[in-house]
Amino acid sequence: MAEKMDAERSVVDRWMPEWHFRERHWIAVDAPRDEVLTAAREMTWREAPVARFLFRFTKSRLSADSRVLDDFAKGGDTVLELTDDELVYGGIGSQAGPVTPDRPLPEVFTQYAEPGCTKAVFTMRYADGILSTETRILATDEATRRSFGRYWKVIRIPSGIVRLSFLSAVKRRVDMPAKR
Repeated sequence: MAEKMDAERSVVDRWMPEWHFRERHWIAVDAPRDEVLTAAREMTWREAPVARFLFRFTKSRLSADSRVLDDFAKGGDTVLELTDDELVYGGIGSQAGPVTPDRPLPEVFTQYAEPGCTKAVFTMRYADGILSTETRILATDEATRRSFGRYWKVIRIPSGIVRLSFLSAVKRRVDMPAKR
């Protein structure tokens, strides 16, 4: 399955073709593409309780009924691109917190290279009955890459658990729409 995913270029490749850190997860979902991506956009923290629990360590006051992707946008991430089968969100961070460039993030994201920053993309993609999520991180300099590498060793497993929680929430949402 991973080989199949690698063989098909993803929209995220246009935004971050190279990265220093990456994680990918997937789940089989038997539903029409539009339903799956709508469920991904509308997923709430209540539907992903494990993710909500883990995010409480980094973000305060997550409302159970707020949409996950809306909260990502409030935290500095922005929509980079939405296609018929992929949602791509991105953000730039530094030790001081989210970076807000002078121009809209989608205009500057790929070329942004200020030292001391990390660029991150997060996707949800649905193709051939597989809903996948991918996170990529690119540091803008070697010292930041080394520093983030230490952080990545600590957060990679909880981050993966969060992504799996999101995938499961979307699958439950499309499998049982009448019970929402």
